[in-house]
Amino acid sequence: MYANRMAFVVFYQGKQVQEKLKNMPVDISYISTKQNYAIVYADVEQEQNLKKQLKDVKGFKYFGPSQMYDDNLNF
Repeated sequence: MYANRMAFVVFYQGKQVQEKLKNMPVDISYISTKQNYAIVYADVEQEQNLKKQLKDVKGFKYFGPSQMYDDNLNF
């Protein structure tokens, strides 16, 4: 069973986005409190749904694919 997952970067300002991410169906890999971004892993099919949920949160700036993610790696 192989899940089609991808790494995403979420840029934000404030703690509201951090609290929302903890309640969403994502795996939080890293949160930078100084630079205000988080790296999360989620299913590729959920990308549009996650954008919709985060768009309404105060302090949200950007949600997109991580540049460090390599699709050729398979663990």
